[in-house]
Amino acid sequence: MSVSHARVRRLNALRMAAAMAMAALGLLASFTGSLPWVSVLGALWALAYSAGASFWADGELRRAALLQEMFDVRLFLIPWNRVIAGDEVPAHEVSRLNRRFRGDDGPLRDYYEIPDLPRPFDVLGCQHQNLGWGARVRRRYATTVAGATAGWAAMGLLVGVAADLGLTELVLRWYLPSLGVLLLGIDTQRGQRMIADERERVLRLVHEHLARTSGRAGPARTRDLLTLARQVQDAVYRTRVAQSRVPNWFFSRFRARDRQDFLESMRELAAALPGA
Repeated sequence: MSVSHARVRRLNALRMAAAMAMAALGLLASFTGSLPWVSVLGALWALAYSAGASFWADGELRRAALLQEMFDVRLFLIPWNRVIAGDEVPAHEVSRLNRRFRGDDGPLRDYYEIPDLPRPFDVLGCQHQNLGWGARVRRRYATTVAGATAGWAAMGLLVGVAADLGLTELVLRWYLPSLGVLLLGIDTQRGQRMIADERERVLRLVHEHLARTSGRAGPARTRDLLTLARQVQDAVYRTRVAQSRVPNWFFSRFRARDRQDFLESMRELAAALPGA
């Protein structure tokens, strides 16, 4: 799981580096005179991005989502939904990826941090935490990317004024070479916001169901909640396969603060179920 996510992040980093290199060359062109090849490279990169580079990491992203789905299904003891996810990753492939993992497995062992709740509240508690934390991180990242993208576009105007560039010249020297990074920024922030919206929508449904349950659930209510948990898991999988995770450095920057907030959320959930 971590190996596949790391590959997706490396591919995305490479894509971002290429786009930023083109944008940097555009900045160079603004001050050193006409560099037609910079505009040509920028246009070619934008074409390559729109034609297929945005789907470059799809295979690794889907495999990472499948591996995480396998992890959750086994942890939660809920059935695998082949209609949504297809086939599981073969055991030999899981073993191969496991051998390639070189990081610390501590965070994986404590992936979900919830109070000692009975089934099915433990499953829904994990999903509640996953949905809420994921939505917050993705929305925060989308806001950061949107700000950086808008800042780069605004910087182009400032450079144009400082260099006394006409509109056509500014477009050729700045915005055309920057087109790849601008498209990437717009696409990234839009995708992350859409996923955050979907996770928050499902989170509200989970919260509503939990709020209607007081004390220990009977057999019929337990079945209903486990059915809900399977449906929630489908929604979680769809968001995972739609867009890659945020970069590790960004997640780690806010991890301690977010962890404290969502541990408090889990304590509140446990307090709301006095008979659980």
